[in-house]
Amino acid sequence: MSDAQPASHDPPAPAHLFEKSELAQFVADDQLAGQHICKLLASLFIYTLIAMSIAATWTYYATL
Repeated sequence: MSDAQPASHDPPAPAHLFEKSELAQFVADDQLAGQHICKLLASLFIYTLIAMSIAATWTYYATL
């Protein structure tokens, strides 16, 4: 029996997968997407507050 470890046959990792300009574009696109998502969530929150206020007001006056 041999105690030797099997040789690893993993291919060497490439030095650079993306150009620096591509990475900068990815970052810019990611930040823009984050801003759009924040605006969407803020809009939905405001809509929910308005809808809740209308429903609460209607319920208050309907139960008088």
